Amino acid sequence: MKIAVDVLFQSPTHSTGALSWFTQFARAAPGRDPANTYVYVAGRDDAAYYRQKNPALHVEGAGWGNRRRILRILSEHFLLGPALKRLGADILFHGSSGVAPLVMPRRTKLILAIWGMQHVAAADIRWEQRLYRRLLFRPGLRRADAILVNSAYTRDLLLKHYGGGIRAPVEVVHHGVDFNLFRPGPLTQDEMAPLASRGVNGPYILFVGQLYPYKLLHILAEAFARAAASRDLPHKLVVVGSFSRTDSMGEAYREQVLKGIADAGLSDRLVALEDVGIQDLRALYAGTDLYVQSSAAETFGRTVIEAMACGAPVLAARAGATPEILADAGRYYEAQDVEGCAAEIAAILQDQDLRAQLRAKGLQRAKDFSYDGELDHLIGIFHRVGSDQRLP
Repeated sequence: MKIAVDVLFQSPTHSTGALSWFTQFARAAPGRDPANTYVYVAGRDDAAYYRQKNPALHVEGAGWGNRRRILRILSEHFLLGPALKRLGADILFHGSSGVAPLVMPRRTKLILAIWGMQHVAAADIRWEQRLYRRLLFRPGLRRADAILVNSAYTRDLLLKHYGGGIRAPVEVVHHGVDFNLFRPGPLTQDEMAPLASRGVNGPYILFVGQLYPYKLLHILAEAFARAAASRDLPHKLVVVGSFSRTDSMGEAYREQVLKGIADAGLSDRLVALEDVGIQDLRALYAGTDLYVQSSAAETFGRTVIEAMACGAPVLAARAGATPEILADAGRYYEAQDVEGCAAEIAAILQDQDLRAQLRAKGLQRAKDFSYDGELDHLIGIFHRVGSDQRLP
């Protein structure tokens, strides 16, 4: 069976959780499932990236990737289908965006993975993006032979807004992390040196993620400033991620966050990092006194699992899918509550025993989210859909 994986939506020049997922899948799936042939369909400019990650992987170029968004949209809807026909693809696995190609060979079954519902859950999504997804979600849902979501929260949002147009069962497949990459343990001097050279020295709290307004980094920044000032905390706030550069909204949000820190007189306490590799990311998780997930609309929140797997205590906004994933392994505050967040930050950072309890709970909870478990679940679905008769 030939399984085509659509990665036109990804941009190797813009690091995201979805790109990390597809990169890891390119390395792992062919070896884990030798009975099937996996083919990545990428923009021609991006094909070399995936070939480099796995030289044995078949990568097919089809039009343009997400570096040129309008051309990528046209490629996905009108050039991907002919590529699938040339390949003789039995299954198309389309993940992340939820907007499936409009033109596909009839013989090719569609497995649609929906990992984001921010266009209905977050108010700060651009109007044209919201309109595009609202209009083009439904054709893919009607066409899909299987629909996968990454959390019960995502499933409930999907059924609430699009339930009438769904014919295939909706199955929850939680993401997982590779425990060989994300693991606890003391840091060596060699691991600490690259971080120190980028300003990460002394105690710190950590945030990791793409910096869209719904991530509520401004709430975290203000809460951190209040906690640091009122309790005389020595910590820095380390932020790993980049602000959206596709429109003025990203620049305005960056200015809002920086102004909040500057107004508190703590500009020297903010360390903003981009282009952080896996080894340095693991070291950041393992070395932090507290990881904070501030987002109000996460449909999964893999960074929470990564942090717990590395032994970081976790504090999170009680919003989105985060309570489903974190469960009782962390502490919570209400998403827009600056004072509540500040109080929790201070309480955790000033209580070594509490941090130890959260570390132990987090390590145990992380065991429920292994990457091998996710991979085996997906491969099982591929085999099942490939052998099932077509839905009427």
